[in-house]
Amino acid sequence: MYTIRPTHALLKKLDRNAKSAESPPSTTALGDWFVRAHNFGRQRLLLCTSSRSLLTVLMPARDLRSVGERLRGAVGDLLFALGSPVDQVNREIEEMRTFVFNSSNNRQVIGSMTDMAFMADAHLQHGSSPDHLVVVGMKLARSPCSPLDYDSPQRVALKLLRTSAS
Repeated sequence: MYTIRPTHALLKKLDRNAKSAESPPSTTALGDWFVRAHNFGRQRLLLCTSSRSLLTVLMPARDLRSVGERLRGAVGDLLFALGSPVDQVNREIEEMRTFVFNSSNNRQVIGSMTDMAFMADAHLQHGSSPDHLVVVGMKLARSPCSPLDYDSPQRVALKLLRTSAS
């Protein structure tokens, strides 16, 4: 169980009202996922970032109503690509089967998403095909982040997955 926290504009497009009550605590290792629209040229994408690790995935913005299921698949693909053990990935994506929507509540994550968006654009402009969004996610995962004390989202995510497995 986790919360998908889209920006206000995306929440409106999803025809969801932000809940006034707090969401239930996340049972996933990577925590809640924040989602914002991201445009690269004519491509409409969603940039999704984990609250606990700042691991970021990109996915096409089509079919917004299935964002929860598609986010689950994109996270699983990225975790496999980063070398996470199969049992840890399976546990995480199984916990991601159940989700609720609520408004964004963490400015630090939103600020990090802005940085990730700039880096994603640079990777897409310099050779990464928009058809290979997992590759862009892998590159973003290796970038040191100030809120993580300059650790990388990849290392933090893999550590969180290991810790939740024990």
